[in-house]
Amino acid sequence: MKSEIISEKDFEYDSNRPGMSRRAFLLAAASAAAALAVPDLGMAAKRKSLPLRFYHTHTGERMVVDYSPGSYGGSVRQALEHFLRDFRTGEVHPLDCRLFDSLCAIQRCCKELAPFEIISGYRSPKTNAKLRKNSSGVARKSLHMQGRAIDIRVTGLSTKKLRDIALDVHQGGVGYYPKSKFIHIDTGRKRHW
Repeated sequence: MKSEIISEKDFEYDSNRPGMSRRAFLLAAASAAAALAVPDLGMAAKRKSLPLRFYHTHTGERMVVDYSPGSYGGSVRQALEHFLRDFRTGEVHPLDCRLFDSLCAIQRCCKELAPFEIISGYRSPKTNAKLRKNSSGVARKSLHMQGRAIDIRVTGLSTKKLRDIALDVHQGGVGYYPKSKFIHIDTGRKRHW
């Protein structure tokens, strides 16, 4: 964006017309709009790379990836999608980057570098149907099948506390499963259960 310097003469006081000139007003308004368009330095600091640590409870695999909101692409995307594949079938599916943006926000609130324990990432329709036969807690149209949901817990943090943090920072669905000791987050509409 082109910036323009406002000179002192633009702010000359005219005793017949109090306030600033029309030109000065327009320049000041444009400067204010430009300032609002520039990200806040505090927000920029929040976007810096953060190591996300994962432990998959079913495969025993571990992964650490440097992730910053908005950086979901290339090898980072491929590594995360492979790690969160349907471990029963081996199928890999694209995942919604907003899940990882939320995990970054959750981790910052936890002030923990403990790994996210992954209970479930992507689920194929076949896997989802099989799980649904054995549990009433599996949705017929689960967002896991679209790569838009993940079930997690954090080592050393109660699932109740994790749920509370997710409710504060996550913009989608948050499910709380205290008996199974995990929470579900998804990128559907904002809701909780």
